Amino acid sequence: MKAFFGWGLIIAFFIFIFNSGSSNESSSFNDSNYFSDDQNAISRTDAIDSHWDSISDYVDGTETIEACSDDSGNCYSLDADISNGHLETLYFPNGGYLNFYTEFDSDGDAYDTDSEGNSWSFTLDMDSSIVDDAISNWASDNDYTID
Repeated sequence: MKAFFGWGLIIAFFIFIFNSGSSNESSSFNDSNYFSDDQNAISRTDAIDSHWDSISDYVDGTETIEACSDDSGNCYSLDADISNGHLETLYFPNGGYLNFYTEFDSDGDAYDTDSEGNSWSFTLDMDSSIVDDAISNWASDNDYTID
């Protein structure tokens, strides 16, 4: 009887060890870190639509934008300095420039008045490299992946 009880304990011990090993494997498979990439994936469009206020802070550099003088009705493709999503300086081909401080919205539009009281509207191409870089940098800093 003692031998039967001893063998029962040994068999129970091995079953316990075997089951402990299996549960560790399944818990590591179900670990929340395993799925973290999928949980933080976001499309480029959704990132702009939902997070533009944060992404725009990453929009920095010089980019060609469309600038329209609302008073004259003329539109121009001009280089512009953009900092933290704000148009700061607009450069004309003759060497002239205008200073502004207006923020681009999630559609790439901005509006402001120059120092002479002329109204302007501006359009930043949301498919431009400056916006792509901003989205990429924002995603990296905030643990997102862009689909």
